[in-house]
Order: sequence, then C-alpha cells, then structure tokens
Amino acid sequence: MRTASIVRRRRRRRPIAAIGLGLGFALLATTGCLAKRSIVVEELLVPMDAPTTWLPQEADLAAVRLAREALVSRPADARATQAAPAVEAALDTLRAAPRGDEHDDLVPLAIDLRNATLDDPIADREASRALRRRRSLDPRLETRLDEIVGDDPLHLARSRRADDWHRLWARTFNAVSEPLGSTAITGFVLAPYTLTNSFIHYFAEFSNAEPLSQTGRQALVLRQEFVAKHPASPLAPEVERRVARDVVKLEKTLARRRVRAGERALDEGEASLALHHARAAIDGLASHPEANGRLRRRATRLATRAGEAIALRDRLDARSLEVRTTRPIPDTELRLASRLLAAPLAAGALESELAAYRRDAGLDRDGARHARVELVRALVQHEAGYEAEARDRLERVAGGAGGDVAIARHARALLDDEWQNPYGAFERLRREGLRRELGWRLAGEWMRRPRYPNLPAPVAYLIDTPTIAVTIVLAPLRALISPWTGTPDFQRASAAAGYRYLVRYPAGREQREIVEWLYDYEHDGEHFDRALRLADLMPDFDPAERTRLVEQTAESHLERVDEIDRRDARRSILEGVAREFPDSEGAKDAGLRARAEALDASPQHIRITRSFLLENPEVAGPSGIGLAPELLDEDPGNGELHPDGVLLRGGRVLDVLLVAEGADDDAPPESRLRKVSEARLRRIAAALEDATRRNGLVDVDARQKADAPRDVYLERASLGLTEEVDPRASAESTFVYRSLRERYGMVRGRDPLLPFDLVFRGSLGDFSLGAFPRWRAPRETPDAFLYR
Repeated sequence: MRTASIVRRRRRRRPIAAIGLGLGFALLATTGCLAKRSIVVEELLVPMDAPTTWLPQEADLAAVRLAREALVSRPADARATQAAPAVEAALDTLRAAPRGDEHDDLVPLAIDLRNATLDDPIADREASRALRRRRSLDPRLETRLDEIVGDDPLHLARSRRADDWHRLWARTFNAVSEPLGSTAITGFVLAPYTLTNSFIHYFAEFSNAEPLSQTGRQALVLRQEFVAKHPASPLAPEVERRVARDVVKLEKTLARRRVRAGERALDEGEASLALHHARAAIDGLASHPEANGRLRRRATRLATRAGEAIALRDRLDARSLEVRTTRPIPDTELRLASRLLAAPLAAGALESELAAYRRDAGLDRDGARHARVELVRALVQHEAGYEAEARDRLERVAGGAGGDVAIARHARALLDDEWQNPYGAFERLRREGLRRELGWRLAGEWMRRPRYPNLPAPVAYLIDTPTIAVTIVLAPLRALISPWTGTPDFQRASAAAGYRYLVRYPAGREQREIVEWLYDYEHDGEHFDRALRLADLMPDFDPAERTRLVEQTAESHLERVDEIDRRDARRSILEGVAREFPDSEGAKDAGLRARAEALDASPQHIRITRSFLLENPEVAGPSGIGLAPELLDEDPGNGELHPDGVLLRGGRVLDVLLVAEGADDDAPPESRLRKVSEARLRRIAAALEDATRRNGLVDVDARQKADAPRDVYLERASLGLTEEVDPRASAESTFVYRSLRERYGMVRGRDPLLPFDLVFRGSLGDFSLGAFPRWRAPRETPDAFLYR
C-alpha cells in the first residue's frame, strides 16, 4: 500500500474539457507535431514494508542480559581494574551461546562494552589494546578502539615533546638543504654566502622562541591531567617532577610576554598600562621566588620606570590645576568670557565686547592681546559655521601669537583635534597614508617591523639587510603585479576623517574636494554603493557614469546574496536592490530572484545529493528514503534523479528533484513534492545519522560539519515532532550531504610517505634556480589554538 501522498495535486479537469484535450493531443500526434512524451514517475517512493516478526536467538538474549548488567553495575572500588562479577558472568554466557553468521561481530562488541564499565582509564586502555589485536574487527570498532588507546595523557605528552624535537630537526635540515639546493645551478659558487646567511637566520630565530613552547604547554596540561587522575600511580612522582619543572618555565614564558608588552606600552607613553603589565609579571613569578631572578629584576625595573612616569604625569596635572595669584581681572574680560561660555554665538556677536576689551587693555607691545582677540574671533566663527575661516584664523594665531605662548598652544590644540578640525585631520592622515604606501611599495612588510622583534632593532635590521635590499630592487616588479596580489588599504583613516568632515560640515568650503577624493577612493575599492551615494552629492556628475555605477552597485549586491545562508537576509537584500534601483537590469534580476526565493521558501532546506545517495545506498533504499530504484539506474527513459538529489523541506515534506525531460544534469531540476509518513521520516533521520556516524568512524575525511538547525530537525523527526513547524529563518538549515568525491574531487590528497617535499624554486633577486628537499614540520593538533 502507499504510505506517501502527493502534496500538490492539480485540480481534476471536467470530463468535457478532458475529452476535448485528449482529442487535441490525438490530432497533434497524428500530424507528427507532438513533442516527445514527458517522463512521468508516479511512484517516486517504494511502499514501506510491514514490520516482520523477529524471534531473538540465544545469543541475542545473552547480549541483552550483558547490556542490562553493564548499565546497572557499580564497582565497589572507584579505581577498579576489573569489571563487576555480574558483567563478567554475562560476558561468559554470551561467549558460550551458539551464534550464527549474523553474530560475527557480537563478541568483540560485548568485550568493548565490558571494557567500558571499567572506571580505571589505564585498565580500560589496556583492555582495549588487547581487543584491538584481534583480526577482522569492524572498521567502526577499530576506530573507536584506536581513539581509546590513543587517549593516553602520558603518550600524548611524549608526542607533543617529540614534536618540539621534530620541528627543531626540520629547521636545522632546511637551514642546510635550502641554500645548497638554491645555488646548485651556479655550481655552488654562492654556497658560502647563502649558507652563512641561512645560519645567521637559523640562530636569530631562537630569539623568538619561548622558555616553554606551545607543544610544551600542551604536554604540561596532559601531565597535570595524569597526576590528577592517577595520584597513586608508580609513575606519578616522576610526572610531578616534570610538571614542577615546566610550571617554572610557563611562569617565565607568561611573565616575559607581560614585560615585553609593558616595555612597548612605556615607549608609546602608556605608563599606566606598562605598570599593569609589570605588576602582573611580578605576581606571576611570585610562586617560585628562587627561580627566574633575572626576569623578576627586569619586571621590577619596568614597574619603577612606569611608576616614575605616572608620578611625573600626576605632578604636572596637579600643577596645571593649582590656584595661582593673578592680577585683578577687568570687567571687560569677565563680560567677554561670560558671553563666550553662555550660548552658541552668531557671526560678529562679540564685536562690541572685543572693542571694549581692546580699549581697556591699553597698548599691545608684544601682540599678545591681539592674539587673544583673534582666538576669540576664531571660536565665534567656528560656532557660527564658518569652519574654513576659523581654521585659517587659528593657523595665524598658532604661528604668530606674539609673546603669549598659552594662546598659541590653545590654537594648536584646536587645529590638531581630529573632531574639531576634521579637514586638518583628513589632510594629515592622507599625507601619512601616502608615506606609508610609498614605504610599503619600496620595502614591503619590512617597513612595519623586523623579522626578529626580540633582538635590538639595529641587529634585527642588519640581519635582514640583504633581504631588504632585494625587496627594494624588486619594487617595480611588485608594483606591476600588485593589481593581482592586492595592496593594503593605507587611506582608511583618511576616509574616516573625510566622512567626519561631511557629517559636521555638509556645506563646508572643502566639501567638493573631499567628496571627489572619497568617490575615487570608494570606486577604486569597488565599494560601488558608497561611490553612488557620493556621486549624488556632485551636481554635475555624468548621468551615463551614474547609470553604469547603478548597475555595478546592483551587481555587487547580487554577488553578495550568493554568500548568505539565511533566506530572510537574502530576500531583504534582493528586495532592497529592486526597490532602490528600479530602472537597472540588476533590479529586474533581483526582483525575479526575490520571487523565486519566496516561492522556494520552506522551513528547512536540507539537501542530500545523488552522489551521496549512491555512496550510501542504505540512505536511498527501503531502510531510508525508499526511492524507487528506477531513479538511480542511470536510464533517463524511466526517470532519473537530478544530481541535486532530495530536499528535506521541513515538516514531513520531501522534495524529489528529477532531471527534466530532454535536459541534462546541468539543467535546473524538476521538483516533485511528497508528504511522507512519520514512520518514513523517522527512517530517513535514522539512516542519515547511522550513515554519517559510520562513515566518520571509518574515514576521518567523511565526517560532516556541525549544523545545529539540521540536528534539531532530524532529532524532532526521529521523535515524530515535526508537525509543529518552526517558521523562523534562524531555524532553517541549508546543510548539504555531499559524497567524498564531491567534497574532495576524484583523488583526495594524502600525506606522502616521505618526510620531506621536493621543492623547485627560483629567485629574481639573486637569479638563482634550484631544487632541494624541505623537511615537513609536524602539524598542529586541533586544540593547539588553546595554548598560544
């Protein structure tokens, strides 16, 4: 019987209309004008088999008893190295029970279950190691046993320490092989120079090493874990000694980082931050006062210097705020100051007060009073909106304030403030960006910092002098290829200052200059939407250029849509493009795509490709989706599944994507929606879970990425809770189950058997060409980022 029903059914035609339509088709067929008959696949899903009665055998009953005893067993000793007697008895019963061919893997699985009841990890690993020696084990069980045996803290700690020595050996080997191989084409004429240079860099690299390396920190944590779990082990005393040794190195590593950060902060004028780092370093070294004395003295000196800098700053602040006896302030100055602080001023608002102040001030021999008047006038102009005129007046005051140094300092402070003078900041940052770009084009990354920052700067730059010289010589070549290699954005701060000016002074004197510069900046960076907004601020902008800019903006938005997973975000962008640029070709495309998004919207969008179904037939077969075999027989005459496969659309809706009539695999698929039963949906969820878990245990590369909405939906499907559909876009999963070939190609990359790679390399700097073996350093473990 059928267990699935069609969701979308066409309305039944009236008999008269049906007869007329049939006669029309017959007439077309007789005249030879009828196209090829469409492929119709009515039964996309095979009927579900009724559950058959299963009679457990004696081995099955023994396995059930073993599982029950394993679940309820409680060893008397928390560190028991033997399983509970009831578990051992149940295991012996299962071993003695008669077994058929279908029970070949039952005994190894039962032994693994018995081992899992051992509370002592060492005993569990030893028992798993003994079980792993058996032949013809299931690959899934082999992977599980390998993980258990490999989860030995001491073994992992030794491996991490071995990685240190392996990495050192790789550096040493490459320091010799690389310069020799690079000079082979010249008959090793330059070998002495290249070897000497390589050895200098080899030893200089040790300045970047830390007392306890990253792999050493991993080994320390693993040993601490072993001591915490096995304090009574015979190996515990030796492990504790190594832990104590590495803890001192770890304290030195962290304290040295703090001291170096504090010294950099002090050089940059951040005395408070430097003092914080110094105190943190001293506190970190306090637990072992007999060790790391040199570093402790260095941290103490840093704390002293930072404290002195803070004390000097506090004295200067207190001095600037102390009350001093001054001359009596005339009434004209008081009235002028009161008006200046009272409220925003209009242009020429203080001319009467300024005239009274100049009359009462008397003769101005050094020009100080004139400078004060000019400063006040500049402030009035600034508040009245005459920013450019105020800036020009402040420049004159700052450059020639007579004998009044304070007035000149106030004027200079206003000019240097990035918010009070955004145009000045824009000009200053633009010049700085040009200087940095010029330095980068000449010296590349060497303009930022040397390769060995822990060495004195002159020594570090001296070591890299040959490389820097070659970099400068090759500057024209780098300039030619920079459009393809990319260039850092050195004018980002300038752009921020320019936008700040437009926000504060939208009708300022330099508005057109800044808008044109920002337009070129944004257009060169392919930020077409920003460039379009700036183009609208230029009245005489070319209409044809604006039309082209609108098309580019719409295209850039549409390109970004393909990178977004959430349907609500995609639809919002598409509707925005169609609404903001209605006359563009991109708007038409966006409108069509928005309509397609609305029609294709569903609570879920979990796709299972045809290649994945062929790779995992149990998912496609009766124990899973239950697809008709004709859909996967590569015969287009009876219908064929599209490479996109099958879609789980949420609820109990299944979307089978077929190859359209007369089309190939690259054409859009033809959708057939089916509403499946809860039982079939549970089978699909279980088959997917079992296939992905099994594949992940057999092959590490077959493991699927995490996807929370997918897992929630499949879990609800397995429980029969999919009737209540979650319509939120955040609950939708767009996960795709792909086969290994789709994910990695025809041939997957594997680690070669040899421990080194053969490298062919040429250099335009010294015109060298050679080949040499490069020893591969060990890879980082997945958790290495936690120990950086």
